[in-house]
Amino acid sequence: MPWPGYIMSKNGKQLTGHIGLMQHQARTSTVVFINGFGDVYEIEAERIKGFAFEANGALFAFESKALQQAHRYLRILHKNGPMELFVLTYDSNMSWGFTGQALPIEQRSYWVRLNSQKEMVKISRWGFRRRLRRLIGYTAPALAEKIGQKGYRFDDMPAIAEIYNQLLTPKPKPTEL
Repeated sequence: MPWPGYIMSKNGKQLTGHIGLMQHQARTSTVVFINGFGDVYEIEAERIKGFAFEANGALFAFESKALQQAHRYLRILHKNGPMELFVLTYDSNMSWGFTGQALPIEQRSYWVRLNSQKEMVKISRWGFRRRLRRLIGYTAPALAEKIGQKGYRFDDMPAIAEIYNQLLTPKPKPTEL
């Protein structure tokens, strides 16, 4: 079932319509977009900035990224903070329709960008503690020590990003009268 949404072109223009199935192939990801006239397009990740849609009252936003010699649509979890967090998911069929349910967990990797750096770092279940501790250890050593403990595991990555962003976001100074 397609959901109401839009795609964002490379030049920043929004095209409204409906978003359908997303698929991952070997070198690219595609999404089905249906415009207001009912025309159906299958759009590769390298052709647009991203897309968003609303399903079951929740907003799902995806951004197109070039990763490991392939273009992929990554779901945006945290953006415009000290830690930007994206997730790439696959299910066992390598394609899935959006159902508004929880993300499939069979194959999932997070992609992190710290402090608006150009390069993104892949965080997967294998080597999660070591990689994330090294990544944030310099800027948030107390948080880095907790990685791997209950509440700070791979499945808690969105909450870890939220804590990191709270720690590193400058607090406004109170004004004196």
